[in-house]
Amino acid sequence: AEPLGAARRTGRSRAVIAAGPMLALPLGALLSVEYGPRVIFYLMCVTSLIGMWLALGLPSAAHPMAASTRRFQWPDSVAMWSFIEGLTLDGLFIIGLSLLADHLLQGNAVVVAGTLLALRYVSELLLSPLGGVAAQRWGATRMLIVFSLMTSIALIGFGFHWLIVGGALVLILRALQLPLVVTVIAQRHPDSGRVRALAGNAVWRDIGAGIGPLLAGFLLPVAPSEWVYGGAALCLAVSALACVERKKIQTNK
Repeated sequence: AEPLGAARRTGRSRAVIAAGPMLALPLGALLSVEYGPRVIFYLMCVTSLIGMWLALGLPSAAHPMAASTRRFQWPDSVAMWSFIEGLTLDGLFIIGLSLLADHLLQGNAVVVAGTLLALRYVSELLLSPLGGVAAQRWGATRMLIVFSLMTSIALIGFGFHWLIVGGALVLILRALQLPLVVTVIAQRHPDSGRVRALAGNAVWRDIGAGIGPLLAGFLLPVAPSEWVYGGAALCLAVSALACVERKKIQTNK
């Protein structure tokens, strides 16, 4: 979590992390169709035991934490952006893309969803390191805002039925954004509060990613896609611009 070189390290880390789901999602879908879902849980048990064994090699020393009397803290601008990003891109967009592909391809829904989610991780594997390089060269906050605004435009295009172009652009831009958040947090928080800020940001992003699919299930069957994805694009753009507003306020102080 050190600020120096964090963007490049995070980009490489995201690429390595994405390799697992990229391989497991389509393979799991095919195994589930062929042998049923029970075999998937057996495989999950085995891989979890391997992960437990690998965890024994992690450093055992505790990271210094900032003293805080509050267990719950309201999200700052970056955490709110992560919440909106999880809600719109990991929720509304991914679920909508899966429903659309199942309708157009007329295939098995499990295989289609697994393949699309694997493509999401393929984009992370290939492009997250490039996002880290861009942040290192032009600044993490600046590139986070630029990529978010471009993603908002792509979401609007996706909502207006530019399905292939809009969907591909959203996947590409999402992968480029992923390494930037950790770098922004590392730059904005002191050493003692960095781990707490990273953990809180991850929690808010997961909350958004959990609400997003539920919201997609309510909205997509009844609301026009132009309104759904246009509203999602607006929320993402506003949350990104809120990050630059906070930066200006801190600079003036």
